[in-house]
Amino acid sequence: MVYRRALLQKSAFLLLGIMPLAGALLYALGYSLGLLGALGQGFTLRHWARLLQDDAFWRALLLSSLMAVSVCALSAFMALRLLPRLMPWWEKKRWRPIFYLPLALPPLVAAVLSLQFLGNSGMLARLATALGMDAAHFPALTNDPAQLGLGFTLLMLTFPFTLLVMLNHYKSAQLSELSDLAATLGASPAQIRRKLWAPVLLRRAAPTLLLSAVFMFGAFEAPLLLGRQYPAMISVYINQKFSRFNLDDVPLAYTATVVYALLLLSALAFFLHHQKQEKS
Repeated sequence: MVYRRALLQKSAFLLLGIMPLAGALLYALGYSLGLLGALGQGFTLRHWARLLQDDAFWRALLLSSLMAVSVCALSAFMALRLLPRLMPWWEKKRWRPIFYLPLALPPLVAAVLSLQFLGNSGMLARLATALGMDAAHFPALTNDPAQLGLGFTLLMLTFPFTLLVMLNHYKSAQLSELSDLAATLGASPAQIRRKLWAPVLLRRAAPTLLLSAVFMFGAFEAPLLLGRQYPAMISVYINQKFSRFNLDDVPLAYTATVVYALLLLSALAFFLHHQKQEKS
């Protein structure tokens, strides 16, 4: 009975979860090779050649990669720094819902809030104007070349989750007891954080940080509202190719989708391999 139920669950997951995604990926691959779609005229690598020669595509990949890595690295650094101050509050169960509350904020809502606070007519700009600052000299924090508003929003979406992961690992790894032992042996608080907490927590949280980086790599709502149209993150780049009136850009969008999916599948395969090594 248990075996039959497990088989039924796996079959349902395969049918409802994996097969639609696999079918969509195969359709995109066929479209990129000219085998499917209204514009398909037979096998061709022309669309792949166009994509690989498109400077905007490589800039989108580079921007998405840098944004994902920097946001996840900064969120991990902030979590490690704030861990000793927040741990006493985490141990009091009545305060724990506050730690989970930021996870309920959807990316679209976070992007709109950032736009309201950081935009040229947002609350910060109005406050600066009220304090006597010329509105023309207020720095651009959204749709800016440095992507500051976008980076801040993605960081605020990633940091609460990273903090929760490290708080749980801190408890399960018994770092409190190990820290007391290190302190009795003469280790300073800075040495405990650098040589004990950081290696243990980063090693345990590495798979979660990888999945967070994958999520940040494919973020769409925040880059669409807060980022620049060029260079754009990869999800916005693909959407631009799909939504333009030039039909010749549609195969390019499908080709970029295939590359994007292959990158995500590679990251997922690395994650599963890492998990298998951890268990063995």
